[in-house]
Amino acid sequence: MKRISTLFACFVLLLAVSCHKEEKERLEQLRQEAERLQQDLSETSAPGDPDVQIPSYSEYRFSFDKERYGVDAGGSVTLNYTLPEDSRIELMVKDGWSAELIATDAKSGQIVVTCPDPAIASDVVVKAVTTEGSSVAQVLPLLVRDPYTDATRTDVAAMGYFCFYPGIATDYHFSKMAECGMNMLTIEAYDNWEEQLELSEKYGLKGVLFVNGAAGDYYFNQADTKLSEIIAVAKDMPALAGYQIFDEPSVKNIGQIKFEKDRIEELDPNPNHPVYVNLHPSSVSAGGMGVEDYFEYVEKIVTECDLKFITFDQYPVFTSGIDPSWSRSLAAIYESSKRHNIPFWAFTLCCREHNREDPNVGNIRLQCNTNLAYGAQVNQFFVYRATSGTNYAPLMGDGTYTKAYDDCKTYCTEMHNRGYVFSGSDVKFLRQTIEADTYGCFLSERDYPDAVSAFSTSGPTLVSFIENKGNSYMVVVNKNWQEAINVDITFEDMVYVIDHDGEFTEYQKGDAHLSIEEGDMMVIKYR
Repeated sequence: MKRISTLFACFVLLLAVSCHKEEKERLEQLRQEAERLQQDLSETSAPGDPDVQIPSYSEYRFSFDKERYGVDAGGSVTLNYTLPEDSRIELMVKDGWSAELIATDAKSGQIVVTCPDPAIASDVVVKAVTTEGSSVAQVLPLLVRDPYTDATRTDVAAMGYFCFYPGIATDYHFSKMAECGMNMLTIEAYDNWEEQLELSEKYGLKGVLFVNGAAGDYYFNQADTKLSEIIAVAKDMPALAGYQIFDEPSVKNIGQIKFEKDRIEELDPNPNHPVYVNLHPSSVSAGGMGVEDYFEYVEKIVTECDLKFITFDQYPVFTSGIDPSWSRSLAAIYESSKRHNIPFWAFTLCCREHNREDPNVGNIRLQCNTNLAYGAQVNQFFVYRATSGTNYAPLMGDGTYTKAYDDCKTYCTEMHNRGYVFSGSDVKFLRQTIEADTYGCFLSERDYPDAVSAFSTSGPTLVSFIENKGNSYMVVVNKNWQEAINVDITFEDMVYVIDHDGEFTEYQKGDAHLSIEEGDMMVIKYR
């Protein structure tokens, strides 16, 4: 005759087998519930009595009318349930969640679950006990639509690069920048830089202060007095985000970088004011950067200069197509960012430059969405204000705005609608469909999450698998910036698809036929 402890061990094993692999962290909670069930059984079974027969998990369990239910933060959802035997039902909640039982009879009824606002990741457990003492406990199949309210959302940033010379650094133009969706900008440390930081604070912007020019070109000729005077004032200004000292250095500049970085950090030790060093793209010859390859270049500067974040610029959309070296740059930056656990920033071209394609919504989307899919925390828009080398940009030198401004505004709105997905994200791995290169792997069935069993597209895509704040996402970027593509996908569980307007569409188990606009991305949230 088997002992109660053996039955308990089998029950726990069944729970473990039944758990979705993304829900393994809940096993300990369910094990504790199983221990309580064991105690209940022990109290009702005298020594020497025949074993209490616990039906298998498949024989005695809750059946719901859906495989998964969506619920909003602050909202409620009703689950209809049935059981194979007359049972007594108990509900267990925590973390501000609530649940109400509405029994139709001893075998069926409804459970009304209410999610707190803001939502907190939690489990609602339902337990059933038959008149004979058999028990089962299950986590209710819930998926929160959006676990963040406006007050708790985090966001990635959009930064205008090269913005205002003194003549157009006015209240009006700062308000237009905020209206565009930019929340950061670069400020050159001459003339009215203090006023620009004050206007930045007024409009909720953060400013990166240029205290040096390009590599080896000093605004202040290493004049410690001038630099110390600027930092003495800037470091206490609320809108300051950091100090830029170099743009596209080679490894030969490492000593110079360390010298400048060390003295700035001595003058302003605030870790929230990091020193900004912008790296070359991989399209530059390795020999010109003083290394064997681009991966070595990134790693050498990041480690020897002890950078607190990585930033690089590359503008890949040419009239003839995409620069193939772009994926190499992103791969090297992504790997270094993961290795050293520091964030990275990336650039997007939003002006007319050389033989690259003029900015439009499609190619701005492609550049920025690809950056986000790799884990970028800031999209930097180059150049926001036209310079001597560019004759078309969002803001012209005479203070007028162009269609490029409207295109940037359109994209920034889309980015902020889904920014919480990417802010602080953990990019687990990336894949490509239809076409791949040296630094990209093809998507295969073994890469699919359990919520997806089939996936195909009519055009090339980049697929990123992201975890963030307890949520899992599959992000699909349309690599065609000129045309929409179709996506055929089979879901094995309920998911949400989040579009660029921030709208959620619920899909239950089954086939779905979707499309992604030019350069846009599809964000699939699953459990």
